[in-house]
Amino acid sequence: MTASIRRTITLCLLAIAGFFCLAWGMETLIVKEQARSLQMVADIYQRNQVDNLPDVTVTTLTGTADTTNERLLQETLTRAGQPKHLTQSMRLSGKLQLVYFQKQSNTYLAVSQVKDTLATPAAISLLSLYLATAVVLIGLDYRHRRHEAELIAQSVANLNRIRHQKQPEPVILAPRSPIYPLVEAVNRLGSEVVHLRQKVRLRQVSFDRLIDHLPLGVMLIDSDREVVLRNEVMGTLVGHPISKSRHSYVDDIKTYALARMIEHTFRSQSTHHQEITLIGTNKAVDASAVVLNPHTDHFQVLVILYDVTYLRQVEQMQLDFVGNVSHELKTPVTAISGFAETLLQGAKDDPDALKQFLTIIYQESTRLSQLITDILALSQADSQNNSVQTVHLAKLVASVEASLQQQITQKQVHVMTEIPEDLTLQIDEMRLSQIIRNLLTNAIFYNHEAGNVLISATQKSNQQVELVVQDNGIGIESDEQQRIFERFYRVDKARSRNNGGTGLGLAIVAELVAKLDGKIQVNSQLGVGTRFVITLPNE
Repeated sequence: MTASIRRTITLCLLAIAGFFCLAWGMETLIVKEQARSLQMVADIYQRNQVDNLPDVTVTTLTGTADTTNERLLQETLTRAGQPKHLTQSMRLSGKLQLVYFQKQSNTYLAVSQVKDTLATPAAISLLSLYLATAVVLIGLDYRHRRHEAELIAQSVANLNRIRHQKQPEPVILAPRSPIYPLVEAVNRLGSEVVHLRQKVRLRQVSFDRLIDHLPLGVMLIDSDREVVLRNEVMGTLVGHPISKSRHSYVDDIKTYALARMIEHTFRSQSTHHQEITLIGTNKAVDASAVVLNPHTDHFQVLVILYDVTYLRQVEQMQLDFVGNVSHELKTPVTAISGFAETLLQGAKDDPDALKQFLTIIYQESTRLSQLITDILALSQADSQNNSVQTVHLAKLVASVEASLQQQITQKQVHVMTEIPEDLTLQIDEMRLSQIIRNLLTNAIFYNHEAGNVLISATQKSNQQVELVVQDNGIGIESDEQQRIFERFYRVDKARSRNNGGTGLGLAIVAELVAKLDGKIQVNSQLGVGTRFVITLPNE
């Protein structure tokens, strides 16, 4: 039974009780009024000795009873103790009558009249009005309570809608209503929850965007070993896109070492860290498995992969560079030391040996000096910033050619240039000069006797200058063309050393071109020649 029904039943019971109280009160009032009227009739009768009063019977009691009514009246007085005045309800002549007794010397005057009851029109009207009013009030109260119950039910429905992330329906209510605070609190709660969810949604979008743009591979795994969060970098590292739906992490992690580390993290609920090479992509990663909310029923494991492949490649390049430099430095130093020792032990007294050994010492010292120069050039290419200035390309090429005139003459190479006189570049002149020098030196050293070298340049329509250095020398095999820009790599090792080459010339060129935001390409055919094409910006 609902509270509204209980309240209605209570109101009905109260109305019935009120009805009976009202009836009793009205009946008492009617009796009093009728008794007063009878008393007035007795007074009038005593003074005027009138007869035939309407609806009223006057009986004089002298002590003897001739009729049944007189006997009943006499018995009533006897039981009452012969009072001076008495009002009594009794049945006379088969009717309920109200009798007023008044003592007169030795007799009693009894004035009787049919007793008035609630059946009178006035009483009936009053009671009817009361009943109608009570029914109306109960109906209004029931309607009011029913309306309140509907509002409460709607508020409960709104709470359920809020709980299920739906928009609550507005409820409008007068401020004087007793349930206004409840409805207002639900409305305010709905607005606050909507606002809070919007903030959470915005933060989630920002968080997802942050995760997606991290340079780290991120994967969040719940206690059921299912993936609940991942980013694109993780898919790139493992070698395939990762599904957004919940799935087992073993569908993505195929590297045994990484899967084993994750399982150890789940079992021990402690963080693990390890460097691993991933199967499929062959990438070296710094892997961490971090436990979130450990020792709870809903703990999670966050897997973070940081790609260290480039760092390991750089480290290996540094190790290779140090090893190569050590070897390249050791060779001329050993030669210089050995031949100097031989001379000191007496070979200096032999004119032919003296000249031969001094020539070798000179060549090796020159080679050592060139090696140091090239290493310094590499260091400067890595560290220095561009110093932009206006450079006349034709003049710069002519200056470089003049500085290499001795090598050109010895090899009898014919150098030609096809560069517009008005062609200028906004570029670092020192770096561009080093590029041209190294390319022209290679074109001379790896050329035939009396060979040809062509240096040309053209201004492209896309604000770029194309510089070409081409020779008709020995050429480069196709499988070696991709490695000629590596440090200390030589196509013809014996000939390079005989010519004093260090194996760093083209590596320096590649570093300098990259620093100038340019590109370099090589086209070569064995026995036909080599063509280097450099594209440089000229804005």
